[in-house]
Amino acid sequence: MADIEEIRKKVDKLITEGGFNYRELSLKIGRKDSYIQQYVKYGYPRRLKEIDRIRLAKILNVDDSELMDDEIIATKANSIASGKYNIISDIINNDLPESNLEVLDILNPQPENPDILSQVTGKNFIARIMLNDLGISNAQTVKMVKITSDSMKPFINPGDYAWLDSSCRIPDSDGLYLFLNGREFTVRRVEISPLDNSVEISCDNTAYKTYTASKPGNVKTLGRIIALTQKL
Repeated sequence: MADIEEIRKKVDKLITEGGFNYRELSLKIGRKDSYIQQYVKYGYPRRLKEIDRIRLAKILNVDDSELMDDEIIATKANSIASGKYNIISDIINNDLPESNLEVLDILNPQPENPDILSQVTGKNFIARIMLNDLGISNAQTVKMVKITSDSMKPFINPGDYAWLDSSCRIPDSDGLYLFLNGREFTVRRVEISPLDNSVEISCDNTAYKTYTASKPGNVKTLGRIIALTQKL
């Protein structure tokens, strides 16, 4: 029986006994170099994501159940009783190619809540190689966003999912970006002039206005669209 605080202390002890340091373990599980230290010393995140816990347990040479607090154990027990099994754990522990997975938050923005990154409605597992192909080094910045606006019809339609690089809050090149327009989230096309660095912000749907800005630094976005998942 262990609570969250006891698990953090146990992780810290295992790290010391194994001769590891926080930085190298963070990088080994695919996180930024301060991730494990923040978890152990400051309790952020409150508990490790499942994929991180499994990877960490494997490196520390313990069963991942040893890094579970009571709440997680109870949840997994209920899942087993209802027939829901953890295929992700099986994949990673068996060293299959699919073990190189990342977890992306799925967002469903609502107009009444402008904090888009807090509106997580699900998770999507994706192979790291796919993010590499998109030029993404930090999977934590990538979100999948359900599009509800018709601003880019017919190219992007309501119900499609956009892959959002949430780290790109100021346009640095031409492309599609997510904006908060009043109380509506919309995708808009950004074009930066090579002559005077001015910015044109437009939509494929002509019902929406086109805007201009004198420079990219005056344009605030919620992130850049790097890929799309669309209905056929």
